[in-house]
Amino acid sequence: MKAAIATVGLLAVVAAACTADSLPTTTTTTTTIATTTTVGGRITLIPNSTPFILQGSQGPYVEALQFYLVCTGHDEPTPGSTVSVDGNFGPITADAVAWYQAELRRIPSGDPDEATFASLARDCTQARSLVFPEGVFAGEIGGNAAPGDDEIFEFAAGGGQVLSLDVVEGAVTIGAVGADGTEIDATAAGTRIDLDLDVAQAYTIRIQAAAETSYRITTALRSPNVLVSDFGPMTLADDGIGIASLGDDPVNTVAVIALLLGGPHDDSGWETGVAECTGTNRHVTWLIQGDSSGNNHPAYFVADFTDTGGTPYFSQFAYRSNDLATLDPIARGLTTEDGLTIGSTYDDFVAIFDIPDFVDTVRGLVREGDLTFGFDVIGSTDSPDGAATRIWYVSAGEDGCPDLP
Repeated sequence: MKAAIATVGLLAVVAAACTADSLPTTTTTTTTIATTTTVGGRITLIPNSTPFILQGSQGPYVEALQFYLVCTGHDEPTPGSTVSVDGNFGPITADAVAWYQAELRRIPSGDPDEATFASLARDCTQARSLVFPEGVFAGEIGGNAAPGDDEIFEFAAGGGQVLSLDVVEGAVTIGAVGADGTEIDATAAGTRIDLDLDVAQAYTIRIQAAAETSYRITTALRSPNVLVSDFGPMTLADDGIGIASLGDDPVNTVAVIALLLGGPHDDSGWETGVAECTGTNRHVTWLIQGDSSGNNHPAYFVADFTDTGGTPYFSQFAYRSNDLATLDPIARGLTTEDGLTIGSTYDDFVAIFDIPDFVDTVRGLVREGDLTFGFDVIGSTDSPDGAATRIWYVSAGEDGCPDLP
């Protein structure tokens, strides 16, 4: 940017005419021009607008800022002090921002306004990497895009995955193409798009904007056929599921579960005399992670209702997995208050409840209070070679049917 040049003062000297009757007089007039902070009395520094990011901040905008600073060569503001792209806005990042602001002839405050953030984005020509750390399947990205200057992210997919991108801030559009040149179809749901990344390869994700825009996008990686839900206040407890208690009315219970999980996958309706059940029973199933080729579902939730001749009621729930090997981390978001769920390990359980006392060694069933846990058992827990590995079943209540407690 060109430096603005300002004249600090204007001096006008007017000489009066000399006559024999008068002495020479001099009149001095000074006109002052308002300026901002100056350097050497000549260069005016451009004032910053309201800071877009402040020192001490954390998050995707900070991470983008740090990436831009590194990308543009502003990552070492002083010898030995290097900017880390970690999403934490510390003093080194502030010094780097001040360095860049000085180059723009802006006041070097160290806290960038949005114009400075956007300028850094324009000066950076490198693609960024979209990475999910091991064991983490959700996050956020931020940045700034402009017409003719798309933001590019590279993502290495393992195949058979769905990448969800939800625009939280900014008016942007998102597209993706595989390394093999295939343009990826996106399924839109409000501000969220889902990209089906079927092939294990590198994908280029392009973020475009019709006007210069800062954006923030949440990211999530999941397997296909997984219900997209954070489960909200729903928990697995000994007296119910947080949003409904054992003993509640069946109609209301199904309705409140459906608000979070959508419509059920299966509803048996009221049945009498089935599988030696006591009274009349109803079983309603929601798929959390389905099996597209059969019924070997990795995660499903069942609400059971019982009518023994009085008032029908919510009698039992069970969260189950028929295939722990393909269980998606998102499905593990429905947990007990202690964080246990299907897919939790034996060690996770022991850390909370100590060594389990199995009431059924074939199915690996353990009771803790009114909760029942089922472990995937290799061999038998009675055998020296037997071992309980991961939880496949969490339940509470009793519906009067003999299939499981």
